Amino acid sequence: MGSPNFGLRSTRSAQVLAQLGAMIAEGRWKPGEKIPPESDLCMLFEVARSTLREALKALAYVGVLKMRHGSGTYVAEGSTMLLEKAFGREPLGSENINDLCEARIAMETELASLCAQRASDEELQGLESLCCEMEQSLNAPERYHQLDREFHLAIARSSKSRVLANLLGTTRELLDELIKKSQEIPRAQEGACIHHRRILAALKQRNPRKAQRAIRAHLVIFQRRYKILQRLQSPGRVVA
Repeated sequence: MGSPNFGLRSTRSAQVLAQLGAMIAEGRWKPGEKIPPESDLCMLFEVARSTLREALKALAYVGVLKMRHGSGTYVAEGSTMLLEKAFGREPLGSENINDLCEARIAMETELASLCAQRASDEELQGLESLCCEMEQSLNAPERYHQLDREFHLAIARSSKSRVLANLLGTTRELLDELIKKSQEIPRAQEGACIHHRRILAALKQRNPRKAQRAIRAHLVIFQRRYKILQRLQSPGRVVA
């Protein structure tokens, strides 16, 4: 099943997401605790159920909530740390970050296409080794983050486009802390490893278009998660 597209169509859903996130961060409900039923939350926030559910699904997507069919919605273990990071100060303005995310997608899709056409067999073998190391480093976040960065930069180098590779290096450096933060979301690293394998498979098949699609799908997930975390950083007025 594909990842849901949580761009948050409704402004009110975004407000509810931010307000709920702030309430959880402030300890209104503890990790493992069940939050009130949807009907009560709809009354609290004065919204329709569809608006509330969009916010709940977005919070579940980034690991703040856990939805249990037939039981209810619970605050996920580890959500407090995630929210503390989400509410932390960002080194760049949100508009700049959105621009950088778009630039990264544009550059990496082109670099993946060029890599599929130009990479040597030795370079592809190096990418294979990086994939294996990442899969073995899922319980070592710092090491995983280093390997993830090297994987993307190795694709750039293997494209033989020095200008684009240098630009990506600068963009990646600016986004580095956000990328690291996104990797702390539950199951994010495991999901990224699956995407890396798909990217590698397309590169080894020497299929430029397939490589572009694979890396774009991978990067769009990061962009979606950032947008959700961005909403959490702008809680506005918290409903009492």
